[in-house]
Amino acid sequence: MSEINPFLNYGATSLENLKDFCRKTVQEKIDAAACRKDMVWTMDKDYKLTGFNDLFYQRLKKENIDNVHCGMDLQGIFKDIPFFRVCIEGCKEVFDHSAPTSRFEISEKEMGQIHEFSFHPVMIAPGKVTECYICQRDITRDILNVLNLEDREYRYREVQEVASLGHWVWDIDKDEISWSDQLYTIWAKDHERFVANYDSVVAIIHQDDRMRFIEHLEDCLQGRATHDITHRIVLDSGEEKYIHTKGNLFRDASGKPIRMSGTAQDVTKEIRSHHKILDQNLELQNFVRIVSHNLRAPISNLLMLSKIYEWGQDKTNDDIVKNIESTTLALDHTIRDLNNSLSFKRTLRERVEEIHFKEILKDVRALLYSEIKATKASIAVDFTTVSNIYSIKSYVSNILYNLLVNALKYSKEDIPPKIVVSTEEKKDWIILKVSDNGIGMELTPERKSRIFDMYGRLSAKTKGKGMGLFLVKTQIEALNGSIDVISEKGMGSTFIVSFRK
Repeated sequence: MSEINPFLNYGATSLENLKDFCRKTVQEKIDAAACRKDMVWTMDKDYKLTGFNDLFYQRLKKENIDNVHCGMDLQGIFKDIPFFRVCIEGCKEVFDHSAPTSRFEISEKEMGQIHEFSFHPVMIAPGKVTECYICQRDITRDILNVLNLEDREYRYREVQEVASLGHWVWDIDKDEISWSDQLYTIWAKDHERFVANYDSVVAIIHQDDRMRFIEHLEDCLQGRATHDITHRIVLDSGEEKYIHTKGNLFRDASGKPIRMSGTAQDVTKEIRSHHKILDQNLELQNFVRIVSHNLRAPISNLLMLSKIYEWGQDKTNDDIVKNIESTTLALDHTIRDLNNSLSFKRTLRERVEEIHFKEILKDVRALLYSEIKATKASIAVDFTTVSNIYSIKSYVSNILYNLLVNALKYSKEDIPPKIVVSTEEKKDWIILKVSDNGIGMELTPERKSRIFDMYGRLSAKTKGKGMGLFLVKTQIEALNGSIDVISEKGMGSTFIVSFRK
């Protein structure tokens, strides 16, 4: 009875009812498997069927086997069915070793379907196997899900590698930071040795940027800012990199910060290229200033000579001096325009202030009072969506001034100009639109870009030097904005200015 005692705790009170108890337990497993849509059956050591569920019955019917019943010999049947050949091997191993095992089979009829067969011993005493419990499960979807997940993870790692971008999660309470593999590559840290936490990450940040990063992070935790910052890091090799990090903060029900997650991207190439362009622009501006300064004196001398020249003495000389004077004046205007365009690009941060579009328009209308009255123009205004902007007041005033001048200048003959000035908001942009009912333009991509060039007029018939829209574009780009135009000949134009918030 000592061999039976281990089973008494499971409800078997004597050797006589032990087999009934085992079969009852197996039947419960069969019923549970049916709920999972598994095919389940049991057979004894002579490979005779001792129990089965409806799915097993339906499967044999599918193989044209009728009269499925307990006691039927399965060994001969399974040898003729490729799908079930694996069952004889699995059951033999269970009977020989009294241990569970499993096999996998790809269905020949349902190509591409993967099935798992698991074999479990049914014992009346330790080591005494009387039957084998078999469970067959279609695991095709599970396998495909795993493969798809692995494929997505591979593609995600591939995208991170190409973009030099990684993701991170900071558990604030535990002070534990989880990095993706790409971040270890960017920071040139060993995955096994480096422990990422607040102190270890801050220690990598460049000394000149460290305090700014700490203060920014504190502002994020206090809810005063969103985590979005570019800073330098110093690798163990001494190499410096520029990193752009963005993230979101998560709080618990009481409002306490508990977690931050986001991305970090190596933007060293972009920053260094930007610095290189800035240096080149600075050199170009300095060159232009030197050239214009050196030309200023000769131009002044030529203009002075034309003033003291005695006109009327010789017609031929008068014509020559007149041509020299007009050419010199044109050169003087060109140099002045060039200097003006350079001065517009020197944006100073401390000059940024809150600007109300209504007040700006009021000042511009006052400057254009005579032109508006002469053309009988009407100006409709809609600043209900966006009424103000943080920018440089002189720039915004000049942009609006030149766009209104343009609308007045290119109005239809004998038709009063109707101008609409409006604002709207789109994600991170504030949009300013100036529309008119003027003569319009026939635009191609080439002609559209040309109207914003210096002296870029589409027709020699139009008046002016073509500097207005060039200066508008220059000032907008200095504010990190952009300008576009929609126009149709005879139907008017709409200039669209996009300012960053």
